[in-house]
Amino acid sequence: MRRLSLYSLLLPALLLWAPESVFAQLLHDPAGEGCSAKARGLARLSASPAAFADPGINAQHYAIRLAIVPSSPMLLGHVTMTASAIADTVTSVIMDLTAPMTVDSVRANGVRRPWTRFTNGFSVELPAVVPRGGTVILETFYHGVPAATGFGSFVFGDANGSPWVWSLSQPYGARDWWPCKDHPIDKADSVSIAVTVPSGLKVGSNGLLRSVTDNGDGTRTHHWVERYPIASYLVSVAVADYAEFSDWFRYGAADSMEVLNYVLPQDLNVARPALGRTIPMLEAFTRLFGEYPFIAEKYGHAQFGRGGAMEHQTMTSTTTFDEDVIAHELGHQWFGDLITCANWQELWLNEGFATYSEALFREAVYGLPSYREHINARMQAAFLAPGTLHVQDTSTVGELFRFSRVYAKGAVVLHMLRHVLGDSTFFRCIREYVRDPRFRFGVATTADFRSVCEQFSGRSLDYFFEQWVFGEGYPVYSLDRSVVPDGESYLTTVTLYQETSGSDPQFFTMPVDIRLSGGGFDTTIVADHQFDGQTFTVRTSWAPDLAMIDPDGWILKDVVDPAGLIPSAVSLAPNYPNPFNAGTTIEYALPGTRNVRLEVFDATGGLVRTLDEGSRPAGWHVASWDGRGNDGLPAASGAYFLRLLAGSTLLARPLLLLR
Repeated sequence: MRRLSLYSLLLPALLLWAPESVFAQLLHDPAGEGCSAKARGLARLSASPAAFADPGINAQHYAIRLAIVPSSPMLLGHVTMTASAIADTVTSVIMDLTAPMTVDSVRANGVRRPWTRFTNGFSVELPAVVPRGGTVILETFYHGVPAATGFGSFVFGDANGSPWVWSLSQPYGARDWWPCKDHPIDKADSVSIAVTVPSGLKVGSNGLLRSVTDNGDGTRTHHWVERYPIASYLVSVAVADYAEFSDWFRYGAADSMEVLNYVLPQDLNVARPALGRTIPMLEAFTRLFGEYPFIAEKYGHAQFGRGGAMEHQTMTSTTTFDEDVIAHELGHQWFGDLITCANWQELWLNEGFATYSEALFREAVYGLPSYREHINARMQAAFLAPGTLHVQDTSTVGELFRFSRVYAKGAVVLHMLRHVLGDSTFFRCIREYVRDPRFRFGVATTADFRSVCEQFSGRSLDYFFEQWVFGEGYPVYSLDRSVVPDGESYLTTVTLYQETSGSDPQFFTMPVDIRLSGGGFDTTIVADHQFDGQTFTVRTSWAPDLAMIDPDGWILKDVVDPAGLIPSAVSLAPNYPNPFNAGTTIEYALPGTRNVRLEVFDATGGLVRTLDEGSRPAGWHVASWDGRGNDGLPAASGAYFLRLLAGSTLLARPLLLLR
């Protein structure tokens, strides 16, 4: 303890006098990592000088060496960036590093150089001109207490009296604790992270743990190596007195990958079974999206102190062990880490896809009703989304990460696209997008994703992306219908009208499902709605007496009823299918706005599940039950009862669950 105390007191003073010698003594590179990188065909995008720190160079490798002194708190760093020149001549380099971090010395291509400091970075004149294709090696020695911007950047904390240090750099926080090109467009081909901490603490980070070295002074250096391309904001460090456990994802007859988890000891009993759900998630997403992108390394979790979770590449940081959150962050390994949004305006390509992954996992494991339940909740949030899905204001974290927009509406847009393309084509487009060499381990834009969807669907989708990603609001539908006897059959004509909740677009072109029902029969027509007041005709052997617009909830929309087609009384339709196994759908109608509770009870009268609750407008509503109770556990086979309380009206129906 005395040696550790001396270490804590002397590091800041030693750094000011001789930072390079301090690091030679305290920060080790036990594996001699250097600046090698896997040869990977990355799709590099050109950018204007304002797009990221230095458009003249392309980062290839970062060797990050940190000494963390929790008791001070203090961070000492030595970062070596190896980059290639992508301008005709490069005479200087600009790096991102915010002002609270003090730069102590800089070497450029082996020569110690002066630097010019500014608020969020510094610039260095190179000792000689570097031509296009040449190599720039920049070493920065620095120290300080990182600023806590955004979601925290780099935080010194404690857990039950023991140090707990962690990073969360998204979107602009990497520059708060290490010098880099802090923009998603410039992924490094590889990164090594060597972190020196007091003995007894563990360090979680990206890639594989190469070694842990006892320095003989009360500290140990943990050396991680990430060999896959990685964006600066996905580089992470998590330090604590962690309990450690592993599961194994078996992706072949003789192949497996470690799922490594670092959690606080007091949370081990909760974390162990919850994080075990990662294995079926990996199995489901592998079927849907293709092979886990970082299969030669690992996946896992490190517990940290920020609410929620963060998709750090190969090792998600999480506070919660909620199943939806764990699925969300795993989905990010494909959408956000493998393929990263090219700029923060395109954040929905990260967050929308990951949010949709939650619903897809529910569908894969619990069935379609669970998927619909999840999407319906996201639709309710998406109604509140301001502006366009393509984020206009990226200057504030709150606006950039507004849940209703990039998360909820982003997921709903994918849900709608699935219906537009059909399941087979939609999932093929997703898999082709994931394995496209132009974007794989690189970056992408909405236009890139759209081009893949158009290529493999054979359809022009410009209208869809323009109205849902770059437009605002949603359609508001209404309809008229007429039913005319025609011999032994009936001709039903439906006229579909549309207003919009915003001004751009003025009309949403969409396939709209219209379900006609009557006399115990029903049929659904798909109305390709191209203009307001468009009519559609269908012949049936029975007389339809009810028409429902988009009854399965495929479109972000509202429905009004100027023609008086809404039922005149509260009604609860029979669930279908019944009996059921994986899930069942329930429809109910309201003649006006009502406070609603839709619940499932067992044969003894005990409450099993609340399916819907709150104020609901006039019209038909759809709910679903996946056969689980409010506790998330599967209900037993047997007879159950639906009960709908709408205002003062109470209705009930039986349903039968067969396992």
